[in-house]
Amino acid sequence: MRILVDDPSRISPARYRRFLRRVQVEGMVADHLADGDLYLALNAVVLSPEERATLQRLSETFATAFMTAARQVASNVPLLVEWGFPWAAAELLAVEPPRQPLLGRFDFVQDVDGRWWLLEFNADTPSGVREAVVADRVAHAALPEAAGLTRLNQGLEARVTAAFGAALTGLPPGSALGLVTAAEALEDLMQMAFLQRLLAAPLAARDLAVVLGDYHNLVATGRGIAVCGRPVAALYRYVPFESVFGTPFFAALYQAVVERRLLLLNGLYGLLLQHKGLLAWLWEHRDDPCLTPAERAAVRGHLPPTWWVRDAPEGVARADLVAKQVFGREGEEVFFGVDLAPEEWALLRRRRTYVVQQRVSVAEITAAVQTPDGACRQRGGVTVGSFVVDGAWAGCYSRFGSRLITAQARWLATYVEPTGGW
Repeated sequence: MRILVDDPSRISPARYRRFLRRVQVEGMVADHLADGDLYLALNAVVLSPEERATLQRLSETFATAFMTAARQVASNVPLLVEWGFPWAAAELLAVEPPRQPLLGRFDFVQDVDGRWWLLEFNADTPSGVREAVVADRVAHAALPEAAGLTRLNQGLEARVTAAFGAALTGLPPGSALGLVTAAEALEDLMQMAFLQRLLAAPLAARDLAVVLGDYHNLVATGRGIAVCGRPVAALYRYVPFESVFGTPFFAALYQAVVERRLLLLNGLYGLLLQHKGLLAWLWEHRDDPCLTPAERAAVRGHLPPTWWVRDAPEGVARADLVAKQVFGREGEEVFFGVDLAPEEWALLRRRRTYVVQQRVSVAEITAAVQTPDGACRQRGGVTVGSFVVDGAWAGCYSRFGSRLITAQARWLATYVEPTGGW
């Protein structure tokens, strides 16, 4: 893996402004800042063909491994409650038909020896499609250095629309798919507005509509569910379940699901697949025959050792561990053991809502990135988010940050060398 541009002088302010304007318009990017810094970098990560093949193989192997683990856990209501699921949610999850997420993203890092390691699976409300579909394409045209490199995400839009279309098979003509999000979260709203635009034409060709609304716009009716006053036969939510459990939205949604008046495309199963406890389960069962030989090899060789915080081996130094809250999103509530005092670490252990993962020595790169004061060189690590659509690999979404990938990390395009490159 290499960075495409490390010389800031190659990215002029005028070129960056042209790039940003196109992405904002074509990708419906309302907010291009993250904590005051520019979120989109006019730059790219370049993978070798072998690295691209490895990420595809690992992503598809982990997709089936996570499904196997989730099936083992989903029917065990007491265990789900122990993992932090409210009892009612655990009961609903136990009877939900298991299915691969329509869209998921495995986040990988590469260590200093070139090995890829899986940090987490974003299977509930994954982000990055706008950037992968639009910003990758615009950056490829804007960067002379990208000539000859292959865009990994050329087929992502078609894969996503095909997966949604297949999931809606059987809906009668004239039906509608509802997309619901939290309108106060501007970026989430624009992610769903972009998805609505992607799906509108393919679904219209089948006489199906797409309705976008805030989750407060969802109401129960005598015949099912309506979004913004339009009855919907299916729904895809971009609202974290843990933030709405116990609300009228959750009650109305699952009342319709239980009564089979609504097809919910991403139910509680995605939240289970994303739950950090599943990482610990996979590590504990890395030699279990319920996993295929390929899945066991992937877990042993590419998942950092992960344990529930209470089960962390005594021989592992705190400085070599990273603690992650089991329902955490976007890097929230992630703590490096080296940064915590003994009493702070003891507090995490008492909370019992964390897993700990062996810290990975992430390979660092130097990249030219834009800041409000102009382009500069920065050093940091790259997380490559590997998309899976209905369990099949579909492209990549990369972010560049310091030691920890958070919501403030910068986006980078992801390309691959032609065969025989480097």
